[in-house]
Amino acid sequence: IKGVTRPAIATPIPRPGHDVPLVLLDAGANTDCHAEWLVQFAQMGAVFANRRFAIEAPKVGLLTIGEEPGKGDQLRKETYALLADGAWEASCGGTFAGNVEGRDLMTPGVDVVVTDGFTGNVALKTLEGAMRSLVGAILGAFDADDATRAASEVLMPALLPLYAQLDPDATGGAVLLGVDGVCIISHGSSSATAIVNACRVAAEAVEADLVGAVSA
Repeated sequence: IKGVTRPAIATPIPRPGHDVPLVLLDAGANTDCHAEWLVQFAQMGAVFANRRFAIEAPKVGLLTIGEEPGKGDQLRKETYALLADGAWEASCGGTFAGNVEGRDLMTPGVDVVVTDGFTGNVALKTLEGAMRSLVGAILGAFDADDATRAASEVLMPALLPLYAQLDPDATGGAVLLGVDGVCIISHGSSSATAIVNACRVAAEAVEADLVGAVSA
């Protein structure tokens, strides 16, 4: 899109107990970034959160290693200064909420988290791996003996909606923001269910005129 320096992968991160996910970008399109690019990621992420999930005035956080201003490497410090200036906010309806840490990615404190693609991809896949390990451990505990199997019959119906919310296949893919068209990025190991849901995400992006909103 004219005016966009680099596209970014916007990945929705589920937040248990909340209807709408957090948006993480960049999740892997750009491994080396400049501060100005991250500001554009914040703009595109805010538009995406508004159009895709109907979040009014999305709160944008900068992923780094501490909540206090000045935390992080040179890229994070330069980006913080630009985001805190606030000049970017009017164009997209977003607001800067300050620094956030990795532990905040599944909490309701912010709606959009921006970072470089290297850090974002590591954070995303760490979450996915942790969720898979946790689910496997829970299922193993349920099948430990007759008592836990009996308990699982009671608990499983309550846990299945949570599992569906956390399952990456339920989303299917992430939107590549900043290109002049709807592009969905999926894992190379995606299942048929994931691809079907990726097509659904693409259709919803068209219906919401996401590309037009980002262009504007």
